[in-house]
Amino acid sequence: MKESKVKYIRFPVLFIVLATIALTCSIYVSIHGSTYTAEQINHIFNKYEDIELSAKSNDENILAVEKVYFNDNHLICVDVHSVNPGDTKVTVMTHYKNTANDNSDYRIVIPFHVNFLGTVFQTDTLNFDGFLIIQYCILVGLFLVLLVTGYTFVESFFKARFSYLTVACGGMALFSLFLIVISLYNMQWMNTIRNFLLNISYSGFYFALLTTPFMLLLAGAIAFSNIWLMRHEGRRPQNMLGIGLALAWILGLAVIEVLPSLFNPFGWDAYTLAVHFTYSIGYVLTFMECLLLSTIVSAFLSTKYKPPYDKDYLIILGCCIRDDGTLTPILRGRADAAIKFEREQYAATKKHAKFVPSGGQGADEVISESEAMKRYLMEQGYPAEQIVMEDKSVNTNQNIEFSRDRIKEDKGKLDGVRAGFATTNYHIFRGYILSKKHGLDAQGISAKTKWYFYPNAFLREFVGLLFDKKWFVILIVLLLLASYTLVMHLLSI
Repeated sequence: MKESKVKYIRFPVLFIVLATIALTCSIYVSIHGSTYTAEQINHIFNKYEDIELSAKSNDENILAVEKVYFNDNHLICVDVHSVNPGDTKVTVMTHYKNTANDNSDYRIVIPFHVNFLGTVFQTDTLNFDGFLIIQYCILVGLFLVLLVTGYTFVESFFKARFSYLTVACGGMALFSLFLIVISLYNMQWMNTIRNFLLNISYSGFYFALLTTPFMLLLAGAIAFSNIWLMRHEGRRPQNMLGIGLALAWILGLAVIEVLPSLFNPFGWDAYTLAVHFTYSIGYVLTFMECLLLSTIVSAFLSTKYKPPYDKDYLIILGCCIRDDGTLTPILRGRADAAIKFEREQYAATKKHAKFVPSGGQGADEVISESEAMKRYLMEQGYPAEQIVMEDKSVNTNQNIEFSRDRIKEDKGKLDGVRAGFATTNYHIFRGYILSKKHGLDAQGISAKTKWYFYPNAFLREFVGLLFDKKWFVILIVLLLLASYTLVMHLLSI
């Protein structure tokens, strides 16, 4: 319980730290942003000592000019400070000292915006005093998100605490890493806020395009596995998720590729709006890709975790049995995995574990799945006293819930009980999710099964994540869309 509390405290602490960084940046900008030095690259002057510079604000009630000069790099610099909020321009004029020819004069017009805090923005670049601080703070914030979510994801594997939080953390870590790499790669070109915002705003779209071959291959593989699954397991909705994903992803890519060109005949404004919408969809797709990849990795790692040999009970999750009451290959594989683990545990620690075969009797079954597994266990030499039957459940959720109740009845308590659950490998992650839901400290024991079950199981957990953490997903998507809208607004100033 203590570990769990520490784990969940990380995220409020992370939020507080990020909010503190944002507040500190805001205070810094509000203090230092009232002054600004605009640098203008100039290629027309060779003898800077022969040039007189002057500058004038179009509206001194908004912005006042302090001085204009050449810096050490021979760039024209204008120091200004804010007076009141508004928009104005500063005109810089150059004049050769030793000539009366006005044709040699040169004029530079620099647009400015002063916000309600008094911060001065150079409108054409969106730069302000403190831009580098903001840029570094964003990178620090992304790194902190990567550190906390990445650590939580890795910790989940070593401590066998697989959950939808694990998947969410993995997705956020991958998404943060992507943004950090993009930012660092483009750092040399992001010398202005406009360039910085452009690179960040386009990166989601480019990521979606770059990963298109992989995602199409993944969607195709899942769809192909669904065909095999339907041939062997029937055309149930959950067996067709991969086909739905393939169609949805192709539709998403078609929107990204085709939508802007469809709006081209309606004018520049309509085309620009379509492009912005496309880029925002690219960011949402990128986030969803990260969650899907995290789901795949989490579900795969959950099958590779080897539980310690300290179990008091081993739950065997039921599934259909044969017409004669014997175990199907899938169910026998689950029972054999539990038997193998129990024998290994006894050989290593001299501690026996009780079996909890879980599964009720279906309408087309001659006996309950629990009874069929009990008979099989006894055939393998285990006494009835080592078997605690749970024969009321009709699905995996009830398997875990009712088995927990039977363990509590048998043990007299649930605190301190160490349990394991044996099921086929594609089903392991689902077992972890439901064990956590029902307050049972249990770890998965994996049994091998057919390959075509895997992709659909991964996808089912991804859909489960979207529903279980729907408010988290909706919040992130809304934040992405809102952030992108804000970026586009700033770029249009």
